[in-house]
Amino acid sequence: MSVQTGSTSPAGPAPQRLVDRARRLVGDPNPIWIRELKQAARLARTPVILLTLAVLMTLLIASIGGMASRDIAPAKTGVILFQVFFSVAYFVVALVGPAVAANSIASEREGRTWEAVLLTGIPPGEIARGKFLAAYTAISMYVVMLAPVGAMPFLFGGITAMEVVIAFAFLFLIALLSVAFGLAISSTMASLRAAILVTLLLAFPLSICLFMAGGAGLSLAAHMAWPEVPEGPPIWLPVAYQRAPFGLDYALFLIVLPIAAIAVPAWFLYQVTVANLTSESDDRSSGLKTWFAVCTPVIAAAAAVPAFSVEPTDRLPAMMAGLCAMLAYLTFCVFLFAGEPIGPSRRVEAHWARSRAGRLRRFLGPGVPRSAYLLLAAGVPAVVALWAIGHRLVLGVTIASPEVQARQLEHFAVYALGFYVFLVGLGAFLRARTASPMIARVLLLSLLFAVAVGPWIVAAIAGLVAELNTSDRALLVAAPSPFYAFAMISKATPGDPGPVVIVGYAASVGWVAVGLGLLAAARARCAAVIAQRDAAFAQTSALLAQEDEAARAAEQAALARAATQEGGEPGGAAGTVA
Repeated sequence: MSVQTGSTSPAGPAPQRLVDRARRLVGDPNPIWIRELKQAARLARTPVILLTLAVLMTLLIASIGGMASRDIAPAKTGVILFQVFFSVAYFVVALVGPAVAANSIASEREGRTWEAVLLTGIPPGEIARGKFLAAYTAISMYVVMLAPVGAMPFLFGGITAMEVVIAFAFLFLIALLSVAFGLAISSTMASLRAAILVTLLLAFPLSICLFMAGGAGLSLAAHMAWPEVPEGPPIWLPVAYQRAPFGLDYALFLIVLPIAAIAVPAWFLYQVTVANLTSESDDRSSGLKTWFAVCTPVIAAAAAVPAFSVEPTDRLPAMMAGLCAMLAYLTFCVFLFAGEPIGPSRRVEAHWARSRAGRLRRFLGPGVPRSAYLLLAAGVPAVVALWAIGHRLVLGVTIASPEVQARQLEHFAVYALGFYVFLVGLGAFLRARTASPMIARVLLLSLLFAVAVGPWIVAAIAGLVAELNTSDRALLVAAPSPFYAFAMISKATPGDPGPVVIVGYAASVGWVAVGLGLLAAARARCAAVIAQRDAAFAQTSALLAQEDEAARAAEQAALARAATQEGGEPGGAAGTVA
């Protein structure tokens, strides 16, 4: 407390330890969160919406239970109600959550109140967390209102209380992802209607695909691993936690992989939101690059996990699927970092100098060459590690020709690595040569599509596709395409590699050379642009220094004239008196 003013002194910097952050969250909650909660409490329609949703869900579950209980045993009725309730609750959370979150930041910009939020001095990360907590609190209220209805299947039997509790826990986790997704979309939009429309257009197909693939699709694999888990029903994960025997597969597939599947996209969406809320002259890259550097080994490990649990004869397809998933993730990251600035701004450089930032922090900062080096430093070892793990697993199986499968995996990995290096160099080159990230991404997508499909179109026009089954020469035309790696797999032999494989390796080496050349050209271009910027700033600073020096000289001359006049006035006055 200040003695002079009677006011409380400002708080110090935010604590960094997790315990201190938790205490601060309870004792001094996020101001954006509190403001959003106060605004939501003044809305009279919120209790009406929650009550209406609870009544409709109760009538639906009661109607289905009444009709099903006539001809079906109570235990089976409970299972049906369990599936119906949590399927409907999933879509409520997956669609309402993004819509509620999309209303947060876009409404601020449309209502002309976003500038007032920025003038408070709250960091973008704090604003993102406050908006997230507000939207997550709102969607959690929907889940809590549905909790009594969700307990009805337990009364019929066939479902244990723990399975219902686990299902509700996963509803909250799905709500976390849906809110983070809506917030990331809202942070890029300036209009509320556009934010809600785009969010729902993306959330609807994504929620259906995840429901079918992660629900009914993975239930078949779960039943193959644990016969106690029923196959077919989409809500199988809570049942697996209760009925599957504990072991290594249980820990990997029911603990490690779900945590990674939730933490990795949630962290990414949070960093995207923070980057979109940060000014263009500030550091918008460190968060996303930190996410990429940390999550790439995690995703590589997750891609290798299925190969340890399948049958020995299925390890090669499992590793191939893991490599394809890893390459898809790395390609997405190439497009993500194609929006990087040419280099750090003067403001970021001044902040680095003031905070004495180290080499790692500067490496994770803005810049096209830095992003390309990070993509290579994290992506190439991940692919090599997957290939090494798969090679060891394939050679360890007791099949007729493990050497052939090892060669197939090697051919695919080598070509994939070469094309990935080219893709990184191409993305850096296009970003260094274009003024807009959107133009760079569109050009990158167009060239990627042309390289992937163009060679096969050329082969079709030349009439060579008809000879694919009779001659290997037809395949050589498609060597520049990344899909040529699958042709190399089909021609893998333990002895003489053959022309298809040799040309594929030559194409891979060529892609590496072209990619490194494009990366060098991008680095030279970025260095030239940064040098021009520094020269312009230096020239401007010199002109300003000259103006300041001229102004000081003029001021000193004026002071000298004033002093001369003041020194002559007394004499003149005395002469007048005399």
